Amino acid sequence: MKIDFAMLTAKETLKIRLLTFINDEKRHFSLTEFAEMTKVSYSRAYHVLLNLRADLEVLDRQTLLTKDDLVTSVTMDDYRRWLYRQSIPYQAMLATLREDYQQTSTFCADLGISTSTFNRRMKEMKQQLAQYDLQLTANPLRVVGNEALIQLLYFMLFSTTLTPVADLPKLSARMRPIHDQVMTTYANGAIYQESISLTQRKDLLVTLALLRLDQGHRYAPLRFPLGHLTDLRGLAGALQTRLGDTPQEALTELATLDYLLTSSPYFVRALQPQAMQRIYLGIKQRLGSYELAPGVRELSDYATGRDWFANWLFSLCQFMLLFRVDPLLRPEITALYKPTESSMAAAVALAKSMGRLYPGEVAAADVRLVQKHLSKYTNGLSLTEAKVEILVTYDMIGVTTDIFNRLLSGVVHLSLLTDQTVIDARNRDNYLVIYGVDPLAAGFAQHNRLEAFHWVKELAYGENLDRLIRVLRHHELSLFALDFNNRTHPLDEDS
Repeated sequence: MKIDFAMLTAKETLKIRLLTFINDEKRHFSLTEFAEMTKVSYSRAYHVLLNLRADLEVLDRQTLLTKDDLVTSVTMDDYRRWLYRQSIPYQAMLATLREDYQQTSTFCADLGISTSTFNRRMKEMKQQLAQYDLQLTANPLRVVGNEALIQLLYFMLFSTTLTPVADLPKLSARMRPIHDQVMTTYANGAIYQESISLTQRKDLLVTLALLRLDQGHRYAPLRFPLGHLTDLRGLAGALQTRLGDTPQEALTELATLDYLLTSSPYFVRALQPQAMQRIYLGIKQRLGSYELAPGVRELSDYATGRDWFANWLFSLCQFMLLFRVDPLLRPEITALYKPTESSMAAAVALAKSMGRLYPGEVAAADVRLVQKHLSKYTNGLSLTEAKVEILVTYDMIGVTTDIFNRLLSGVVHLSLLTDQTVIDARNRDNYLVIYGVDPLAAGFAQHNRLEAFHWVKELAYGENLDRLIRVLRHHELSLFALDFNNRTHPLDEDS
């Protein structure tokens, strides 16, 4: 999903690009170089600078921004968050979550905008909703469609816009105890490789689920039974006691939430190796001969707990079959990497395998849908001349749309990053560091004399990282996304 494009105007995106450029240049920069890089006139670049300066002065009155230097306390995340909060699409989507407007005209009046301005600014957001088979209704102002997809839409939106849970509507008194019990249930080191950001994102998804539940929204029953990593009986009892649910209503609600929090494409890479193995054992009990992709060598170690990509690919297939949409819709992938014969063959193998796993419940149309979307994710499996190894941290949970969709087409294998990473001095030039705003990762890059650049959320779409991927596809390089605060539990090599 192109959340940035749906939320921000072209002028706002250009201001983000300028601030990113300034930070990359250590805040002493050449405006001429920025104009050349973005292919705009110097005059326009200067007007972007003036507008950026006005924005930064709102956030920090001591900001000093000239045509070649910047002094401010405002961080990139501070600025992006501020821009999002000002945007009409963001405020509209937050209003749909609150469900406090029965008429769109009332919302427009409160913002001091016309309905035509509202419709124009919401056009791209509506296109994003449509990709999830969701709609935005005007009277009342609501998002309607499959409840699980609605909640994931909110999850992706608020994750991308850096919205803390504290900025969401407050949970009611009857929901707060349930929230605490759910969070305690899923604070489980036997399930997750825990991290600070993982906890935050779990909290975000749980809070959204309970806000919607409190408003009377319910998940539809899942299309077919799934294995669960969590004992849901205690939570089911809480829902029956506090909400008056029947046992079936409680388990239907919790089964979907459990899948989203553990085995969905958004969270599966946070699982402990033994938790991945438990999912696989449950599948084998249903179909003893099950294999993820027979004949696809790169996925031969599926469910051992060491091949994150294979497990992620399974959860992606499963998601498509459950909800009949691709959860990671990003057109840039297919634009950059056209499917090949071998990638199509891998997609066919995966799709047919999922059809065998749920006999009688998965129709030919479902298999074709999965096959259609999978080719772009399996394209990298056909690479032979380059091995692109991306070491990811569990602290990257929730950034699939920002990073992994860009990279999957060039991936041959994914490994898990530990905080004992050692750089092979003989191959120092083969490593890059994407460090985002993490000073420890940036320091690691500097200490090891590695090339480093910002996390993609601070890069313009379709620019530097896309160029880098094309380079990676022709060289034996490793791309690291580093965060040294990500692990409280060691990786069990014996599992």
